[in-house]
Amino acid sequence: LAQRRLLIKGGKVVNDDCSVVADVYVEDGVVQQVGPNLNPEPPTGLVVLDATNKLVIPGGIDTHTHMQFPFMGSRSKDDFYTGTKAAIAGGTTMIIDFAIPQKGCSLIEAFDTWKSWADPKVCCDYSLHVKEEMKTLVQNKGVNSFKMFMAYKDVYMVNDEELYAAFSCCKELGTVAQVHAENGELIAQGAKKMLAMGITGPEGHELCRPEEVEAEATQRAITIANAVNCPLYIVHVMSKSAAKVISDARREGK
Repeated sequence: LAQRRLLIKGGKVVNDDCSVVADVYVEDGVVQQVGPNLNPEPPTGLVVLDATNKLVIPGGIDTHTHMQFPFMGSRSKDDFYTGTKAAIAGGTTMIIDFAIPQKGCSLIEAFDTWKSWADPKVCCDYSLHVKEEMKTLVQNKGVNSFKMFMAYKDVYMVNDEELYAAFSCCKELGTVAQVHAENGELIAQGAKKMLAMGITGPEGHELCRPEEVEAEATQRAITIANAVNCPLYIVHVMSKSAAKVISDARREGK
C-alpha cells in the first residue's frame, strides 16, 4: 500500500502548553514533524491542506461515553456507529466507553459483549473501561481504568467498604479508579418523596439530587482514594460545590 502523506500548512497549532503558527506533517496517520515552512520529500503523493487562519487541534478523546448502554429497562440512544460518527464530526477521534456487567455477569463477559457491539460499528478509535478478572483485563485486554457507582441504590451502588477494596485493587494493578459520585442513599430517599408527591417527570431527577449529594460523595471518594494512594477520576462533575472539593484536594496534593 502506498504511504498516506499529509501536510497541513500555516495553521495555528494548539498543544497542551502553547499555540504556534506552524505546519504539521503526517505520515500513515502519525504526526512526524511540526514546524515552520516544512517541505517533506518527495512531493509526489503529498496531500497539502491550507490551514491559514484556522486552528489545528489534536483529535479529542471523550473518556466517558455510554453507547447502546442497557440501563434500567431502557437503552441509550446512540449505538457505536451513530455515536462515533457524531464524535468524528465534532473533532473527537477516540472514545472510552464503559463495559458494565449486569447482575450475574462477569467483567470478562461484559468486556467481550461490549467489544462485539463496538468492533463492527465504530468509526473512530475506542477503548473500554471495565479480582482476578480485573487483573486479566489489565494484562490481557489492555484495560487501564475501572468505574464504580456511588449512586443507583440496589442496581449499581457500592458502599464505602467495596470502594476501598476496589481502589486498593486499582492501586495494585496501576490503573485509574473512576467514580460516579453521588450519595445514592439520599437520592433514593429523595426519589421516594418525589413519587409520593406525584412528581414523575424529568424535573424529579433534579429535585431529588441537590448538589450537596454530589459534593458529599466526591469528598468521600477522594478520602477513600487518598487512604490507599489510588489515582482517582471523578466523572461528569455537575455542581460548583463538587468542583470546589476536587480543586481543594488537588491543591493539597491528593
